Amino acid sequence: MDFKILETFDNYIEANLMLGRMEEAGIHCWLKDENTATINPILTNAIGGIKLMVLDDDVAKAIEILTALKEEKRKNFACPHCGSHNIEYITSNRKTSNIISSLLTWMFSNYAVGVHQIWHCFDCNEEFDKPVELNTQDFYTEE
Repeated sequence: MDFKILETFDNYIEANLMLGRMEEAGIHCWLKDENTATINPILTNAIGGIKLMVLDDDVAKAIEILTALKEEKRKNFACPHCGSHNIEYITSNRKTSNIISSLLTWMFSNYAVGVHQIWHCFDCNEEFDKPVELNTQDFYTEE
């Protein structure tokens, strides 16, 4: 049995929600590096995150489910400036704290770590703390 990486996560909660959703759909999968990332979160980027491993035979079906869930989630959040759904939660390089943190961690530990994450709209290029929530349903459960 060969497994392929379907998605990587930096958060064990999201990873386990997606694992449960895949198992609910009958897809054989497991989480690689979950224990390491959960016990020592600073290593998450170094190990490449928590990987959702899916059986080769189930990859197409799993991609379908993952795409549908991401699209549904994207539809329910919008930019407060322009109303676009093309937004993501990112580590911003515009924040002074991230620039200083990245420089210091790079100088003293050989890799840069940003500390402040923020929502970013890729259409109007604005950054904001909280998106507009259009629907508050749980994205990882069936209706």
